[in-house]
Amino acid sequence: MKYKSVRTWSNLCNRWFSSKLETRRAEELHLLELAGAISDLHYQVKFVLSESPRITISIDFCYQEDGKWIYEDTKGFLTRDFRSKMAWLKEKYNVEVMLKR
Repeated sequence: MKYKSVRTWSNLCNRWFSSKLETRRAEELHLLELAGAISDLHYQVKFVLSESPRITISIDFCYQEDGKWIYEDTKGFLTRDFRSKMAWLKEKYNVEVMLKR
């Protein structure tokens, strides 16, 4: 268990999430998608930052809102490693991630 997060099941989304915070946000986004406010909701979107050695980053959510792709991650605690990977993601793919706490 990392940083006291509790793996949590969502009956609404019908899947496991790595924390209560992530589960709560996933359910909010799921309801927004059902209401038509967002579309194309994806969970755990993976980006390859380096092939050798293989380094990846997984972003919790990605969806379309008003025709624009939004990338979102829930974090209770920001590590140096995650901040570095976020900078790398921005540089390589021009993807900015909104953080939800």
